[in-house]
Amino acid sequence: MKKLAIKKIALSLFLAGYAASSAYAISPVTTTNAVQGSAPVMWSKAGTAAHTMTVRISNNATGATAIGNGEKAKVGDYIHIFYNLKDSDGDQDPTSAKKVAGTLTVWMKLDRVNGAWQQVTDITDTAIAYDANGEEGHISFQISNSMAGAEQIGFQLQERTEFGSPDHGKWLTVADIWSSTNPPKADDDDDKPNDPGTGDEGPGDPDPDNPVGPVELPGATTLGIFKYKSDGSVDLAVNLATTANTDAASTPMYGDKLAAIVWLNNSGSTISNAPNFTGSTPDMNKSSAYNYTWHLDGTYAGDAAPAAAINVGLGRDNTHGYGTIELGDISATVKHNSKYSMGTKAGLQGYKLKVTAN
Repeated sequence: MKKLAIKKIALSLFLAGYAASSAYAISPVTTTNAVQGSAPVMWSKAGTAAHTMTVRISNNATGATAIGNGEKAKVGDYIHIFYNLKDSDGDQDPTSAKKVAGTLTVWMKLDRVNGAWQQVTDITDTAIAYDANGEEGHISFQISNSMAGAEQIGFQLQERTEFGSPDHGKWLTVADIWSSTNPPKADDDDDKPNDPGTGDEGPGDPDPDNPVGPVELPGATTLGIFKYKSDGSVDLAVNLATTANTDAASTPMYGDKLAAIVWLNNSGSTISNAPNFTGSTPDMNKSSAYNYTWHLDGTYAGDAAPAAAINVGLGRDNTHGYGTIELGDISATVKHNSKYSMGTKAGLQGYKLKVTAN
């Protein structure tokens, strides 16, 4: 019994000592703020400046090459946004996350000079393709029907990764996909502009072989030839470029001034009808966005049509932007044929007129 009592006393002293020591242990503490890393930064494929991207317009979903700067962009073409999303912590935006692509908003102006920004509402999440390979990101979408006639295209997106703190960088706003200047930056949603604004800031690295605007709608973008009236207005009732008109009114004559007009035919009218710019139809005058070249076409009296473009009397209608040409000498102070030195036997006589717009 004495041994047992001694053991009980020892156990009591041990427990008392443990309790006394635990009462004086240091409690753990936690940092006030969570660990922070670096914000992701977007770089173009050229990699010459931060917060930039590469934009290319192609006729396929891969976007390996641009269509060519001698062409016009068309509905159905693909706009590609390539970039490297660099993050010093290793945070990324994998294909499954689609964080950057999820912030994309596309904008357009139908009139570069006088038009207002319109959000392209049929470029939705399901219409946007996205794939990533490590830091490399690729967003693409097709130019939609609602963008037909657009002379300026812009977009907004945010630098984002799937995880990380912070998981986002700047809002980037592109006002003109054809411009080589860098996009302006905004730090958060409160600073993000409501639209691309009045500038012409680009993505920083547009492909130099991109086709240009305005966006054409194949089968609806129409080119016609019309005569000026004596009062300086254009007779829109007769299109000289349609086989439906074969009378004297549709015959080009020495002394005439002709207007080449491009319009987006949204009203369902045929090429034999004149464009309507009164606002009563959805047709859009796109003439001022094109450059025009006039040629002679066909043969006459054994002559071959000159290969060179006609370079006499060319001009641009300042009111509507029409491409114009004066046939012969309108002032009638000299003989008409004397204005031309293209080796033809009778000047312009006997040839048809051909105009191209690009």
